[in-house]
Formats: sequence, C-alpha cells, structure tokens
Amino acid sequence: MELDTPVVKRISLARYLFQLAEQESRSASDLALFSGVNLLQDSVEMFLVALSDQLNAGIKQNTKFEEYFDLINEKIKPKELPFRNRLLRLNRIRVDSKHYGIQPERQECGGIFVSAREFFEETATSILGINFFTISLVDLLDEKETKELLKDAERYLLEHHYEECLINCRKAIFLEIEWSYDIAPFRDTERFSGSSLLLGPFSDAPFLARNKEYIAENVRDPTDFVVYDHKALDQELLKNGVDNTAFWNVWRLTPEVYRAKEGKAWIIKHEYGKFEEEGLKERAEYVFNTTVNIVRAIHSNKRTVRIGGHDFYFLNLKREGVSVYSKADRASEVYGTTFQGRKKVPCYFLVTGLDGEKYYFVSDSVKGIGSLGGYIHSDDVESFGGKISPSEWNYFFQYLIDKDEKEGG
Repeated sequence: MELDTPVVKRISLARYLFQLAEQESRSASDLALFSGVNLLQDSVEMFLVALSDQLNAGIKQNTKFEEYFDLINEKIKPKELPFRNRLLRLNRIRVDSKHYGIQPERQECGGIFVSAREFFEETATSILGINFFTISLVDLLDEKETKELLKDAERYLLEHHYEECLINCRKAIFLEIEWSYDIAPFRDTERFSGSSLLLGPFSDAPFLARNKEYIAENVRDPTDFVVYDHKALDQELLKNGVDNTAFWNVWRLTPEVYRAKEGKAWIIKHEYGKFEEEGLKERAEYVFNTTVNIVRAIHSNKRTVRIGGHDFYFLNLKREGVSVYSKADRASEVYGTTFQGRKKVPCYFLVTGLDGEKYYFVSDSVKGIGSLGGYIHSDDVESFGGKISPSEWNYFFQYLIDKDEKEGG
C-alpha cells in the first residue's frame, strides 16, 4: 500500500512520541511515569489518526478514542485492530493521571508498553505493509547517492544488520556534511602558494589544519582527514534547520567513515564499542530515523535556495604566461602566471578594479601542477569567448589533461 506523505509524517510522529514515552517509563521517578503514560496514549492516538487518514475511516476532531477502533475496523473487515482492550485501558489510565492526578501503577504500565509496541508492529505490518520502527521519509529525499545509502540502511535495519545500518547512516552524514571538512587535498601545500582562499582546494576545515605540516603531525588514519570548524559547522546546521544535539548524537553513535574526493572506495573505522550487542537495535532505529530527518532538513533547505545559472564562460588570452593578481589591481601581489599551453581559460566575471581599470576573474588548474585563481587585466585578454556548456567544458579540460600527459606535463 502506497502511503501518502502526511500519513508517513504522522506515523513518524507517533514513533517519536512512543520513543519519548519509553524513555520516561525507564525513569525511577513516579512523575516521569505520569509523563510516559500520557506520551504513550498520544502516540497510539496519532497512529490511529494516520490509519484513518490512509483508509479514509472518517475520524474527526470530536470522535471519541474508543470510536477510533470501530471506524477503522469497518474499513479493514474481516480484520480487526489488535489489543483494543489494552489500549482502552491505557486511555483510562491516561485520563485518571492527567485529569485526577492518580498515580499510574508501574507494573501494569510495563505490560501496556509491551502491548503498545506489539500493536504498532503488528498493525503496521498487516494493514499498511510497513515496519512501524523503520518507516521514514526517505522517499521524500532528493535523488542522489545519499538517498540510496539510506534506502540500504533501511533495508539493513529490517534485516537486523544493525552494524551496516549504522555505517550507511554515517556515510550519508559524510556526503551531506563531513566531506567539506576534508583536509586531504592539502597534503601538498606547496602547490598552493599565496594567502588567498581562491587558490588551492576547497575546504571548510580550520585554516590551521590546511597544510601538510598539520597533516603530518595529526593524521594517523584516513578518518583524521575530517577536521571540523565547530563554529562553521554549528552555523551550517542552524542554517539548514538541523537540530544540533541530534547531529552530535548520530556522530557519537556511528563509526567514522571517509572517502577521498577523487575516489569511490569507503574507509570504515570499525569502532567495536559502537557495535556492542546490548541496545544495538534501539540505537540503530534512533540513528536511522534521526539521520533521515537531518538529511531531509538539508535537502529541504537547498530546494528553497535560489541561485543563478551554472553556465561556464571563458576568455581568449593574447599570450601564454599572463600575470594573475591577488586583487583587481596591478599593484597587488602576483600569484603567478597562467599555465603554459593555456590561451583559453575559465572566466567568472568582469569588474572595475581598485585602480579604476577592468579585470577578469579567472580560475584554472592543471593535472599534476595545481590550481591558480585571481584577476587578469583586460589588456592581456584578446576577447571574451562567451558561454560554453558544462559537457563541452569537461571535454575541453580532458583534452588539456591528455595534452599535458602526452607532453610529460
């Protein structure tokens, strides 16, 4: 049965409330038990509303709790919802505790929690064809590698391969967040001389970590290539609507992973403590659901961002070896010259410089040599070449790379 998006959201909320209820019920505090019972009843009620929505059972705002069962049973004949009497008893305990301050009896509540879990599992499977504890909003994610990883994580969870589930969730976190803090490209810092951030590889890692000396001293295995700038990370999470605590919980509960930017092979740090059998199932359920929520928030935010086109432009230079300045000013530092063999270079914009003259901003790279970006004076430009398609640009760069290799570059 294909579920509507609002139904998936309500089931997810019901699961979340159930998890909160279980946490409260484990506390030795009697006050926490009051909270647990109320959360559990809210969870059951939300799940019944989701069922009603999917089956068009007609539950309304003024429908009484006990009537939910009759309306849904009418739609699923000859089946019937299980544990009706136990859940009606839960509702009675909830009314007594909430409205009359009557203390729930701990032993009885323990049995009701077990019945509620079995109710969710059995009903979700037999009526909706889903697993209550794994149904997620994965299908609402953008079509990209992260979605496939989380689909696999969901399958691993269903098949009780909890370690693989945790690993796949961390891979998703790496692709959505951690990759931008990779300092591996800075192993050869000397390629990228100069102080401008326009030179060399991109990274959100702290500036102090972006050099071969830091790497030599601190990187002991490939997962150490990920170095957080915690302030930048917190801002990024906030911008994307990601709960900071949720992110760090997933970070703590999953093993570290790494994949080089130019490769496809994953490196997994098999941290044995994170695969301890006790509580592994519950941890995997929490990590999976939380990771999906994190990724969904990131994808949702990206969909709302409006940016300009991604067209590529180029310049035709008058000669090879044109000076590239750090600023739009010929009096500024010269980072270097355009690479030999290059009279056609990528161009991003034209601007009036600090000295009142015209400058083009360019960025170029050569395999085995490095990258160079900065400002070129208009006197050194033969013509503005115009737009080139990404596919043509990729072909052009591949041609230059092949040419370099043939010539021993």
